[in-house]
Amino acid sequence: MKRLIFAVVLLAIPCIVFATPPSEQLVRSCLQDRSAVSSIVVQDLDTTKVIEEDDYSDDFNAPYYFEYEGGDVGYAERKDSKALIFMGKLYRLSSAISLGDNRGPPTDFTPSLADWSIVTEGAKQYLCVSFNFDGLGQSGDFQNVHGGYLLNIRTKDLYFSVRNIRQ
Repeated sequence: MKRLIFAVVLLAIPCIVFATPPSEQLVRSCLQDRSAVSSIVVQDLDTTKVIEEDDYSDDFNAPYYFEYEGGDVGYAERKDSKALIFMGKLYRLSSAISLGDNRGPPTDFTPSLADWSIVTEGAKQYLCVSFNFDGLGQSGDFQNVHGGYLLNIRTKDLYFSVRNIRQ
């Protein structure tokens, strides 16, 4: 019986480790689209060959996606919902878990203006989509406010964050 309990505990440890939210440094690296510390790697994804497809999946249209390691990555939408695409599966933005005080629910963004990357810290990897709320032409501190979605590649947990990247 003790061996069974020990085995269950050993199997649960990796799940707990990978299920924890991303670190603040990883979030900052995502939002800035560059490494905040040397232990984090930001790999920009190649978005030069964008594909658009009506009725992509589950009544979602995909106005913006591209190929990455043999799968689709991008953005999909339908009348009542928006989603990220990762390896051909949809992850609804409305289901994103808030990281910190974001002053509201997850927000829409323009996928063609966003930065798309894979951010790695140790064994954790996230699809990162960061954006400045289409702030082109905005002035002042608003240009420093960025939002982002982080999808844990292993657990498929989706997070949302807003930060002033200069603070």
